[in-house]
Amino acid sequence: MTLIRLCRADPLVRLVHELYGANMVRVPDARVRPLGVVIHRQGRSFFRGSLLPLLTERQPLGLQAEDSLLTDISGRRSRRVALDLGLHILRGFLSGFGLPHAGLEVGLHGAAYLAFAFPAAQRTALDINALGWALAERRIERTNPAAALLFNDPPYELLLIDSIITSRQIAIVVGNARKQRLNLDLAALREALAELGGSVESGTEGEVELILRSKAELTFAFSCVHVCFDADGQITSLPPDPHTRTLSEHWHTAMPLAPQPGLLVWDT
Repeated sequence: MTLIRLCRADPLVRLVHELYGANMVRVPDARVRPLGVVIHRQGRSFFRGSLLPLLTERQPLGLQAEDSLLTDISGRRSRRVALDLGLHILRGFLSGFGLPHAGLEVGLHGAAYLAFAFPAAQRTALDINALGWALAERRIERTNPAAALLFNDPPYELLLIDSIITSRQIAIVVGNARKQRLNLDLAALREALAELGGSVESGTEGEVELILRSKAELTFAFSCVHVCFDADGQITSLPPDPHTRTLSEHWHTAMPLAPQPGLLVWDT
């Protein structure tokens, strides 16, 4: 797991990290869903697919995640970031949307800063009590080669995604210092974005807003619980990590993977 550290005071990052206990990812990914498995050891995290194949009993858990619109996130922008860092972040977002970035980057070099927002964000979350009920008496299959590293010494921690924050859109705010006129080729940007299924919209003075759209709901943040089990693989508890839990109304179910806000990049 690589972490691109972001400012703690960033209104968007802070809201996602502290209120929802969620970890933002650099590349939005439709694969990251509730009941997805993340393994963690010595500061490195790996996404490992779904939980059910790791269990001895293959019967589906029968859990239904609940969706809710997040108007507080949908209305928030990130802080302005310098163009070089903004382009680095933008490349990850564009990769998640399956879009090329070279042509778009060229059109942005007249800007001084970028900011980001996720319109129409929604949260999909499992009820933790229902999750505990569904996992009662369940065991991790020790003979499954994919589970072997959970029993190594030292073992990998088994983390289970319990909620995700998704959006079909990303808004990129492009601006210049002191509300000066932007030196951008708007015609070229409109043409490039039209080919990508996006649009260019007018913003406040000295700003332009670029809207990118995806056909699928892409996960840009998620939270986890820690799955604890005994030597036989019997699942015993679903605690948060006491060292990194967030001090918010969601602290008892959400577990950030890092003590500071940032964008996660999966280790490969």
